[in-house]
Amino acid sequence: ISNYLMKRAQSLGYKGLGRVVPNAVDAQAFAFKLNKRERTALRKKWGFGEDDYVLITTSRLVVKNGVADIIKALAYLPKEVKFLCIGSGPLDSELKLLAKSYKLEDRIVWQGLVPNNELPMYLAASDVFVRPSLSEGLGISFLEAMAAGLPLIATPVGGIPDFLKDGITGLVCEVGNPVSIADCVKRLIGNPNLRQEISKWAHEAVLERYSWSNVVGEISDVFTSVIAKS
Repeated sequence: ISNYLMKRAQSLGYKGLGRVVPNAVDAQAFAFKLNKRERTALRKKWGFGEDDYVLITTSRLVVKNGVADIIKALAYLPKEVKFLCIGSGPLDSELKLLAKSYKLEDRIVWQGLVPNNELPMYLAASDVFVRPSLSEGLGISFLEAMAAGLPLIATPVGGIPDFLKDGITGLVCEVGNPVSIADCVKRLIGNPNLRQEISKWAHEAVLERYSWSNVVGEISDVFTSVIAKS
């Protein structure tokens, strides 16, 4: 599903032909839009103000997804920057204690698991998708955020470079570096035009490469090719 995994298979001894066929997202479903009144009401429900800048992540709360680094990054950002964390996992209690130790509890909403059909609404009410992964095969959550038109802040690990182009579909931050994450957020806050351009290119990248219509076609091509050679 990514060039990274293709190269990994080859490094483990695979010598046959190969083709990268990525995961896909329902681009139309994630292109969900809220009007200003709906967006304001939803953010108010979370305790966020209209002028707050909301970072969102959707991920399992495990070490490899780097959620602790997002929390630490908040300490380097203005108090108007808030964090909406969607997901659950074994680090739930540990991450909440970390936020408390940094005195950041009032800037974080722990939403837990939400139904997949509600994710587009949460993404639409947020400003930036952040996930500073330590490893990643591809990362469907990133593609969903791109389909929603959110700029990404992510690390250049695993399959992420297949879709994350720095300054085009998102911004690249360093692995395990909260200051680097904060610098990326500041760059987007300080340049609304950049954020708008990245949002546009991110959405278009999903339509071009990661929509179901494209991926199903690629899968069909692979099977047709195999059948023809058998």
